[in-house]
Amino acid sequence: MSIEACAELVKTGDPNRYLSVMAAPDAMRDRLFVLYAFNLEVVRAPWASNEEMIAEMRLQWWLDTINEIYNGKVGHHEVVEPLAEVIARYNLPQNLFVELIEARRFDIYREGHSGLPAFDAYINATSGNPMRLAAIALGAKDLARIADFGYGVGIANLWRALPALYTAGRHPVPVNGALDRNAVASGEVPDNLATALHDISVSALSKVRYARKERKQVPKSASPALLSGWQVNVPLTMVKAQPRKTLRQPLETSEFRKKLDLLWRSSTGRW
Repeated sequence: MSIEACAELVKTGDPNRYLSVMAAPDAMRDRLFVLYAFNLEVVRAPWASNEEMIAEMRLQWWLDTINEIYNGKVGHHEVVEPLAEVIARYNLPQNLFVELIEARRFDIYREGHSGLPAFDAYINATSGNPMRLAAIALGAKDLARIADFGYGVGIANLWRALPALYTAGRHPVPVNGALDRNAVASGEVPDNLATALHDISVSALSKVRYARKERKQVPKSASPALLSGWQVNVPLTMVKAQPRKTLRQPLETSEFRKKLDLLWRSSTGRW
């Protein structure tokens, strides 16, 4: 698969990440498009079929493929071939790919997380790991602040997706006690869910603020990897302020404001 085709895949399937890559220097875009195209394929795999076994098989295929790449075997596939080149060129760690794929198995099933630690592990793997991989490919070594920022971005993205997830019968937010599933399916936010949404938003905002405070620990070359989270504050602050409206209000700013903010952050390096 050519880099142009990877870029088109991201453009149609993950438009916000596409915009963040286009704001990066030309020389950095290829590796980001490849990594984001891979991530998009893994994100889609659990939803490819209503049959759980088929979804499991698709994720297993990606897990086997990653392991084969690290064993020197590269199959003919539109995303796999350029991904193998990026992995080799930038010495990307295998465990980050494996954790990312394994975590996505949660998306196949209707059961919720067993508790907050399991939820945090899921966010760290599905949001933090793609950001870590992109940052490593751009020269980052210290990943602590990147992990904090990636967690916040993962929560923000999850909050945007919650209405569709609850409509689909998924229950991704751990709560104390039993959740009224009929209520959330109709757009209502019960007390225990409102509390969880607020508390998680507070925690995520704290991580984002700390990561930005310690921005100097992240090399400037890796900034485009974090730029994918340029909208992180909007959903987190909105849900923190009014958790009961989470399922009934768009957690976005206008397209003009969104692009203006991206331009400012990309030009200043203040992801």
